[in-house]
Amino acid sequence: MYKKRQAPGWKRICLYAIGSLLWLPGGVQAQTKIWTLKECIKRAFEENIALNQSRLSNEITRISWDQSRYNAYPNLNLYDAHNIGFGRTLDPVSYAYTNQTYSSNIPSLSSSVTLYNGGHNLNLIKENKLNYDAGILDIEKQQNDLALTILGAYMQVLLDIEAVNIAKEQIALTAAQVDRTQKYVTAGKFPELNLFQIQSQLATDKSAEVDAENTLQIARVTLMQLLELPLTPDFDIEKPELVTTLAEATAHSSDDVYTMALTLQPQIKSAALRTEAAGHDLKVSQSALFPVLGLTGTVRSSYSSLRSQISDQLVYQRENIGYVQGNPLQPVVGLVPSDQITSTAYPVAKQFADNFGELLGFTLTIPLFNNFQAKSAISKSKIGIANAKLNEESARVQLRKVIEQAYTDQNGSAKKLVAANEQEKSEERTYGDMEKKFNAGMASTTDFLVEKNNYNKAQLAKVSAKYDYVYKTKVVEFYLGKPVTF
Repeated sequence: MYKKRQAPGWKRICLYAIGSLLWLPGGVQAQTKIWTLKECIKRAFEENIALNQSRLSNEITRISWDQSRYNAYPNLNLYDAHNIGFGRTLDPVSYAYTNQTYSSNIPSLSSSVTLYNGGHNLNLIKENKLNYDAGILDIEKQQNDLALTILGAYMQVLLDIEAVNIAKEQIALTAAQVDRTQKYVTAGKFPELNLFQIQSQLATDKSAEVDAENTLQIARVTLMQLLELPLTPDFDIEKPELVTTLAEATAHSSDDVYTMALTLQPQIKSAALRTEAAGHDLKVSQSALFPVLGLTGTVRSSYSSLRSQISDQLVYQRENIGYVQGNPLQPVVGLVPSDQITSTAYPVAKQFADNFGELLGFTLTIPLFNNFQAKSAISKSKIGIANAKLNEESARVQLRKVIEQAYTDQNGSAKKLVAANEQEKSEERTYGDMEKKFNAGMASTTDFLVEKNNYNKAQLAKVSAKYDYVYKTKVVEFYLGKPVTF
């Protein structure tokens, strides 16, 4: 008889494991990533377009700061001019006119540095550095705002998840009541109208669940869009245990929170840095009234094809220098000195070496009249300082208003949570009592359903108040310097 071969034990285990994974919807890829609040904030910081644009903009400021430092260094330039002359032209090397065709080359290396310009370079460096540091703080402020937005969207998802769970619980309670009422109607204890009313309530509860699911999906989409994530159906978030301590609402006064926030919030530090930068901008404008002293240096050489090497040699030649007693037949011969000039090619390398020259000089520019440009720039800089001080004051005022609003909201939400807790407990007792009376036939279906809906509303109000209080407490804690986390 044929027997099928069995795989070894470890192979069977592997096959079973692989088969189980394949039977999952989507296989291994069906695992849903659970996003924590920390991961959501990190993702938003990395992917947010506006935030990345701010980083790039501040990078330009950093480049300007670097360039202002580089401007204090000496420059160095290599210059080379190669000329070919035809017809009557001026040889730039010999400075002589010629009708010959020639070529010339004049290389030079020059450098210059500013020794003094009224502190323009130094103050510009400080101004750009302060603006760059302020830009970093502005980005931090933008990150803080984004983190609070993510927190709000994250908690909205948590709230909507609980709302869906409450809707499911209501469906389960109503479905159980439908079964119970069905038995009572069959037994003749309740009229059939009671069953119809309870069934209608079940349909209403299912519709409420659909609405809650849709609201939850919208909240998830909102959060995904804040994270720059494409829409995905398996997006889910971590559901932390939220502890609500009402004492937090009175732990600090609004003034305490504001005083702490003044030392921590980046927008306050940024505004102060920009005021300081405006002061250096004024000094940059004032530097236009001072003389500018510079140092220049140049080394150069030259070559021309017209130039040649001339050599002068004294030679003696035998020549007739006279006659004896004037007799042409008796010439007197002697050695007569004469200059013998010879011309040879002038090598390029030797011309460059022989024509090498150096120049060192100082330049002084004294501003006498510049169409009031310096005066206008100084006036604008003074206005810039005044405006920067107003912006600094505005940042403080805006922070104070935001904290006062957050503090007031926290206290109000704390009172609302206390009231919602009491209402939920009261409605729970009332609903339990009404359910007993209804099951005993001592209460009408209408009264029962009204109380059931009141209890449902109380549950939702409690959940909403809890998340509202937690969120507003986290906002106040943020201004106290605590991280945005659970």
